Amino acid sequence: MSRIESFSRMFQAGTAHGDVISRIEIPLIQRDYAQGRRGEKVDAIRANFLSVLHDALAGDDPEPLGLDFVYGERKPDGTLQPLDGQQRLTTLFLLHWYLAARSGNLASATGWTSFSYETRPSARRFCQRLVTAEPPENVGSPSAWIQEQPWYLFVWRYDPTINSMLVMIDAISEQFASLNADLAWERLTNPDRPAISFHLLPLPDMGSAEDLYVKMNSRGKPLTDFENFKARFEKVISWSPRAAEFAHKTDTAWSDVLWHFRGEDDLVDDEFLRYFEFVTEVCEWSDDQPGSEAGDSITRRAARVFGADNLRREEHLDFLFTAFDVWVG
Repeated sequence: MSRIESFSRMFQAGTAHGDVISRIEIPLIQRDYAQGRRGEKVDAIRANFLSVLHDALAGDDPEPLGLDFVYGERKPDGTLQPLDGQQRLTTLFLLHWYLAARSGNLASATGWTSFSYETRPSARRFCQRLVTAEPPENVGSPSAWIQEQPWYLFVWRYDPTINSMLVMIDAISEQFASLNADLAWERLTNPDRPAISFHLLPLPDMGSAEDLYVKMNSRGKPLTDFENFKARFEKVISWSPRAAEFAHKTDTAWSDVLWHFRGEDDLVDDEFLRYFEFVTEVCEWSDDQPGSEAGDSITRRAARVFGADNLRREEHLDFLFTAFDVWVG
């Protein structure tokens, strides 16, 4: 049975809504931490995720954020080895470290600091060192400060998980720099109404966790460019009551139209994006916008055309629906 937990609460006896987790250990079967990798797609995903986390901690009365399911094997000693949720848990660990350090709660931190990677001894050692390191106030780049510490080993620069963590730490610092750290920490660790939570599903006596992981991921594929774009575009048009209608039609009626033009891969992702880009370009012409620039992604162009800052956003969105609906049937 799953339960709603927060990253800090599940370690605390008397507040966890089930068996207490004594530590989190990313097992050998998991890949390296990836949310801190470099690249246009990952940069956009990272920025969007941190923006959502920021919104859950900022403002007068922010809405709590749910991060879906985290599940894995709970060992008899209370160790949780996640099979799904590794990336989110690692980011939450780094966010807790950053806000604990800024709010002066790092020295007294317990529970959530028991986070480790079994994948590499270097990543495991880095996590152990990090939770004891408190950067000075107004440090420019936390990652640069960390790499200047005497405990930081030269060979760690070749560890992809550590490199990703350093990138994420700087991204967190940039996103949360203006936030009231004391208030954000209180909201993040509130046992009664945590600002960020997830459905935790500890699975005891699973047998071979490695076999289960292989079975789960043998059918899994990375999200396509279109799937990533669709998720971001739904956020761009969240101002409109038609956002849900867009999500529904892309998966049903519009996909049926484009199915006849699918390629050898039996996907319509490329076809959808090409037609969507054409519709966006028509809207750019009507706005007398310069259109695509070198390195300008369709996501950024769509945000300019259909986003809340465009005064003609409703007109453009209606045209987008018409441009697809006209072919249905």
